[in-house]
Amino acid sequence: MNASRLMEIERFAQALVKGAAMQLYLTPKPGLVDLADCGSHPDLSLAKMERSLHIIGDYLAETIRSLADGERFLCQAVIGRRAEQVMFDELGTNTHKGYIFLSGLLLIARWHAGSDDRDRLGRAVAAMAREYFAVSEEQESNGRTVRKRFGAGGIVRESLEGFPSLFSCAVPAYLDAIERAGCFTAASFTVLARLMQRVEDTTALHRCGTMGLARIRRDGQFLEKAIAEGADFMPILTEMNREYVRMDLTMGGVADMLGLAYGYLTATGLLAGNPDNSHRPRPLTLHRCASGS
Repeated sequence: MNASRLMEIERFAQALVKGAAMQLYLTPKPGLVDLADCGSHPDLSLAKMERSLHIIGDYLAETIRSLADGERFLCQAVIGRRAEQVMFDELGTNTHKGYIFLSGLLLIARWHAGSDDRDRLGRAVAAMAREYFAVSEEQESNGRTVRKRFGAGGIVRESLEGFPSLFSCAVPAYLDAIERAGCFTAASFTVLARLMQRVEDTTALHRCGTMGLARIRRDGQFLEKAIAEGADFMPILTEMNREYVRMDLTMGGVADMLGLAYGYLTATGLLAGNPDNSHRPRPLTLHRCASGS
């Protein structure tokens, strides 16, 4: 085993855990757990979410051991399902179920791609997702029910298409915003706003149907405009949170993708921006996959 390759993948995994933590602590986030409150999740708390971060770390470490031992991808899929069960058994709820799947898929793709390059990673993610959904029977979940009811693609389509919400939406939005404003907070909420408009969030559909998802997309557009115009956007976010709690509306898929974006930006050294634009992501060239939508 190449020691430098192992160190690279370990650093990538650490960045993914850090990304989940950064997403958690970004405050305020409408309908989501943060430093201020539990949003629309009375069953969750900051302490419970922090405990969940440790489960993510343990899961990614076990996945790395499996990769280093040359085990097949389906072995790593079993590790992921086991981590989801550990999370539920220890915390009594699905704190980071979506993030376990997304971060694990990205980590495995990074191992096989051998590079942080966005195009290579996107293709590797899509290839791994095709293999996973071709042989793994999807478990019963709110997400699966929503995808069948509303004809939504959700996390399945996102994976089969190579994470376009990450590589074509979140990362470019962050780099543009940090270059323009030089402010981490404004750049972070710009990414949140852009993801609110982009992600087909099945948690929002589950809670509030198509009207809930439409509300999130309108709010994302409004928030992004307010940030771009230099408005004080914190009161806007606080008011959105009040409304989301009243409506029982949340956006777990947006939160997961924001955490993934933080993780990728941290792993690639782009969190502070990219002055020479040499790594500025280009539009994805992956073909759209019909399966799993």
